[in-house]
Amino acid sequence: MTLVTVLSVAAGSVFAGDWYALGSFGQSKVDGNAASEVNAELIDAGVTGLSSSFDDKDTSYKLQLGYSFTPNFAVEGGYIDLGKFQYSAAFTGPAVGSAVAEVKAAGINLGAVASYPMNDQFEIFGKLGIINAKVEASVAASDSGVTISENVSATKTKSYLGVGAAYNFNEQLGLHLAWERFNKLGDEDKTGESDVDLVSLGLKYNF
Repeated sequence: MTLVTVLSVAAGSVFAGDWYALGSFGQSKVDGNAASEVNAELIDAGVTGLSSSFDDKDTSYKLQLGYSFTPNFAVEGGYIDLGKFQYSAAFTGPAVGSAVAEVKAAGINLGAVASYPMNDQFEIFGKLGIINAKVEASVAASDSGVTISENVSATKTKSYLGVGAAYNFNEQLGLHLAWERFNKLGDEDKTGESDVDLVSLGLKYNF
């Protein structure tokens, strides 16, 4: 057996199963203070008779590709879509009118994952990383038959963290449950900033 053959076999043993793919679906929820802040701004602007509603949850998904350096440490990255959230309001003064705002958030992430295997099948983990998230906001307001609309967006790199647990059916396939918080997405001057929580369930496949 040549040296090249020995090294090839050794490399195959070391790196086999280190790469993995993770796909998850879940529910995202934006910080509830966002609606209160918008209401306060409208009242400060002179709006009266205000009533509003805020749909602060949506379906989300993420696609990740990762590499496990050891059973306890991995790096993963990919795409995360945090969904969209909608605010609507009606008011009676100074004229009868309404307003609707929709905010969407998605981006590319990169993070470190620290795992602790409880046994051959069950493990817990923590995550810490960054996301380059694009937040898009559209606003339309009307009163006295006049409608005004505006679209703004901001892309910024923010931090996120998370915890979760996994159940491994075998060496290749596992079920992952995770909670993650994405901190202060958006831009304070353009779209506003809000925390977004994501609870997701997905499958991890080790190559």
